[in-house]
Amino acid sequence: MRTEVRPATRARIVGALAGAALVATLAGCATPEDDGALPGQETSQGNEVTQDLCTRLAAESVTRAAVVTGAGERVVVIGDSWASGFGLDDPGLSWPRYLDGEVRVSGFGGTGYSHHLMERCGPISFPERVPDAVAQGADLVVLEGGINDSKSDLDDVEKGFRATLDELKGYEVVVLSAPKVNSRAKAIRAVNKMMRRVSAEYGVTYINVFDLELPMLEDNTHLTVAGHMQFGEIVARRIAESRSETVPAHG
Repeated sequence: MRTEVRPATRARIVGALAGAALVATLAGCATPEDDGALPGQETSQGNEVTQDLCTRLAAESVTRAAVVTGAGERVVVIGDSWASGFGLDDPGLSWPRYLDGEVRVSGFGGTGYSHHLMERCGPISFPERVPDAVAQGADLVVLEGGINDSKSDLDDVEKGFRATLDELKGYEVVVLSAPKVNSRAKAIRAVNKMMRRVSAEYGVTYINVFDLELPMLEDNTHLTVAGHMQFGEIVARRIAESRSETVPAHG
């Protein structure tokens, strides 16, 4: 596994900082949404999206975007708090570092395919982030989401998922299923079923990771350092295995 770490380019950092300022500016007042806590919140607080929360998650996103690992083909990961390394002392240790290639990460806690999840933080859903995420080019794009989408209306999630794949036409895409979070397992299964169906329709590779049992932090939602390493290494292996087979071209 290639894990060489080097800083992102100046343009990437400036762009990420500008994005952080944007979400801080656009962050709205608190409003309760679906069940389940957002990253960094207790369940009792509900899905309360505040300016402080948006600013914190934006800062974590910028920190992770500044870390580029490996060398070789250009790999872009678009994901949520698992990708951004929520809860880690060093977000650069989040699971994408274990992928092969030159890996860049667009991760933002609380987000997913649905536009409605964190809309008070600005245009940060997966389909809205695609253009910036692939601005430096990509030979492979890995999508890691669905946990947060399990709290949204499934039709909205499918709309956002299709929009993401539409934005990525012309790129090789790997879709990871949402991993297992026991408190939301039933809803996550429904999201995964949809993503598998739509991935087949678009001709992109879908990789199941719902079967994994991984070391979690006390919130039972986010990975420990060891969990990130296990997840990253398994994902890297499953991607390599999937690419050794014939996969329909993305249309």
